[in-house]
Amino acid sequence: MSIRDGAAETSVHRQGHGFQRALIIAALKYLADRRRPEGDARTLCLAIEEPELFQHPPQARTFAKVLRELVAASPEGRTQVMYATHSPVFLDPTGYHQIRRLRRALGEAHPVTEIRQASQDDLCRALDGLIDAKTVRSRTVGRLAGVFTEGFFAHAVVLVEGKGDEGVIVGCAERAGINLGAEGISVIAVTGKDNLMISDVLFRTLGVPCHVVFDGDAGKADRTRQSTEHLVPEQQQRERDLEYEREARRTRQKNADLLRYLGTTPVPQPPDETTARYSVFEENLESYLGQHWPAWELRRRELVRSSEGADGKNAATYLETTRTVATDPPFLLHAMLENIMSLGRTAVMV
Repeated sequence: MSIRDGAAETSVHRQGHGFQRALIIAALKYLADRRRPEGDARTLCLAIEEPELFQHPPQARTFAKVLRELVAASPEGRTQVMYATHSPVFLDPTGYHQIRRLRRALGEAHPVTEIRQASQDDLCRALDGLIDAKTVRSRTVGRLAGVFTEGFFAHAVVLVEGKGDEGVIVGCAERAGINLGAEGISVIAVTGKDNLMISDVLFRTLGVPCHVVFDGDAGKADRTRQSTEHLVPEQQQRERDLEYEREARRTRQKNADLLRYLGTTPVPQPPDETTARYSVFEENLESYLGQHWPAWELRRRELVRSSEGADGKNAATYLETTRTVATDPPFLLHAMLENIMSLGRTAVMV
């Protein structure tokens, strides 16, 4: 096969790797678009090594879409596509049950490569009595799907509730001269205690150890009540007070459920603590920093005033604040970072 470019005609094998891959994509797309006659029993099995090589990101996404369409358009499931990849573009997180994750387990003699996989039933069984199966199914194909992909490639994952937590953790690591990415550790924000449990089950089932970071939200209902009591009539305030109390009970139950899942005493209101498995702030991260690292909040405000940072729970501002504040982080953050680094040393991936 040859390629004509103006007056020049060259063999395909003399083209660049990017062009050759583009030609393969075009051929596969043509194959995916065709409909074989009914009764055609031929089977197609494609095995591809690192399909992302030499591709611009838009082209890589197109290639991934073509491969999925090739399978979806196959009658009676007669097409199978397998590929080894280092790119999240080629992972469909809603189809996590199709992923096979290879992990090198260090044995006494020779290293052994383990193959791990996870199914929806695995997740539902692990969370039975804590989160209903319907919620597990909806979250893994909806809210959480977009944040999963990087974690599938990590040596270890730190699961946090918000992007601000991520900024502080990464900033503390940088202050200590640690590049979490280079260590194979990903920090992933999933929002909410139910999502922490669902994500933890999925990653651990696939062989990715996790450290869970969450807020105990002590006094959250009282703080919310005080901030709104002057805004509404007395009758409405009483109704809101009842709702705040119900929310406080739900929070205490969620704390207990999460701690039970993590294998420790299910107390409804945990204190500030870090262990090998989890870290918790009794109220929230911001309250902890205000009490134990006041220079952090002063530095954050300074960045906001100088227009070098954004107000509110902004991940980039939290990161820059943590990196540049003059004083050192409090002991709990040091201990949490050590627990995270220990987690990353427990596994080596291929």
